[in-house]
Amino acid sequence: MRKNLPVTSNEKTFPSSVKLISVTDKNGNIVDCNDAFVEVSGFSRSELIGQPHNIVRHPDMPAMAFKVMWSHLKEGKAWMGLVKNRCKNGDFYWVDAYVTPVTANGQVIGYESVRSSPRAEDVQRADRLYRRLSAGSNLPKPLPISLPNIFLMVSVAIALATFFFGYKELSGSLLLAVIAIYAIWVNVKDHARASDLKKLLSRSFSHELAVLTYTNKSGLTGALEVSILSQQAHLTTIINRIDDAAKRVSRETLSSFDLVKQSKQVIDHQQSETIQVATAMNEMTTTISEVSHHVSNTASQADKAFNLAETGGGLSKTTSASIEKLRATVQTISKSVVDVELQTTKIAQAAQIIEQIAEQTNLLALNAAIEAARAGEQGRGFAVVAEEVRNLAKRTQDSTKEIYEIVRALSLKSSDAVKVAESGASDADEGLSKVIESGDMLQGIVASVGHISDMTTQMAAAVEEQAHVAEDINRQVVSISTLADESANSADKAASSLEHLKKISEELHELVVRFK
Repeated sequence: MRKNLPVTSNEKTFPSSVKLISVTDKNGNIVDCNDAFVEVSGFSRSELIGQPHNIVRHPDMPAMAFKVMWSHLKEGKAWMGLVKNRCKNGDFYWVDAYVTPVTANGQVIGYESVRSSPRAEDVQRADRLYRRLSAGSNLPKPLPISLPNIFLMVSVAIALATFFFGYKELSGSLLLAVIAIYAIWVNVKDHARASDLKKLLSRSFSHELAVLTYTNKSGLTGALEVSILSQQAHLTTIINRIDDAAKRVSRETLSSFDLVKQSKQVIDHQQSETIQVATAMNEMTTTISEVSHHVSNTASQADKAFNLAETGGGLSKTTSASIEKLRATVQTISKSVVDVELQTTKIAQAAQIIEQIAEQTNLLALNAAIEAARAGEQGRGFAVVAEEVRNLAKRTQDSTKEIYEIVRALSLKSSDAVKVAESGASDADEGLSKVIESGDMLQGIVASVGHISDMTTQMAAAVEEQAHVAEDINRQVVSISTLADESANSADKAASSLEHLKKISEELHELVVRFK
């Protein structure tokens, strides 16, 4: 047997209103205990749970006490006894223990012990008896013959002695005979009563070890008193366990009530959020409808832009062809102007030659006039002709100068025309390049606008699908809001039921207190 040391001589007591409760499995390992048991034992809850219950066993306890206990428990019966337990620090405390098997589906799954503060006189008897048992003594043997039986045997012996040996006083013999008959009658009744009492005792706990510790009586009377104490302990255990259960129900009810209140607050908040979500979903559905409308318009505008871009591409090609023709024409004009400039240059050169001839003619006419003047009368006619020739040469020279100026001006204009033509050709080339580039860009725009048109069409289909999804979500949100309303109502009903259950647990506790 486990021997827990060290021990002290300090006794620890607890109020009679306090019950030390523990529960073990079939092997005696602690699986649960109340706070009072933890406090009195001195161990922490973690030190107790999972440990063998003999962790609190005191070495002064005799092995016989636990042998009797386990013999009753293994038979599925309750056991009652006075037990000296050891605290963690070595102090001790006495308990009046009542142990019962715990069953589930008809099978024993563990044991429950409810301990009360014992009476001082019971502790004194138990302490003396346990010391003797621990020292090796056996239980005291009860008298084999009851007092009524002793009285009966004495009376019969006296009657027989009177009959065989004779007495002179007949009245004495008659008196003894009457007493003997009465004693026999009392013994018969005592046996009958004892038989009935034994039947009653078989239904409750009773053992000679308990008789010697709980009473100062012996025999059937002591057993009956222990049986009554056992029934009282049984009822007290039931009442205390009911009270404990009622308190637990009350605590759980309060906890559940708080949880329900919190759930109600969460549900109310969820309901508020759901309403906001429903409003947002309605707004989103409206927005999606507007977006769908805008997307449809965008698709229409994209189609128009595509058509315009294609038209622009066609115009770009036409413009490019026209500019190409203009460029060719400008080049032709440029060549013609160059030719005119060349011809003008030739005319200027011819005019210069004519001017030179006119100057020479003028000189020749002047020389002829001089020679005619020298000739006198004979040369007068020749002088007139020479004068006319000189005048004609002068006019020719003047006309040649005018022609030269005109040709020179024409040459300058032709040069300017050539430059303008060349510039026009360059501009035409640049314009053609720009038009070609614009055409390429328009082709890119056509492709991009076509892609945009395709994407817009897909977007319109997606927006329409989203609109359907939004409507479904909106319906689901409305359904959730309805469920939230129902949950809120259920939470209110649950709170009301818990409040009613709390009142019932309080009434149950008051009822237990009334019958304690």
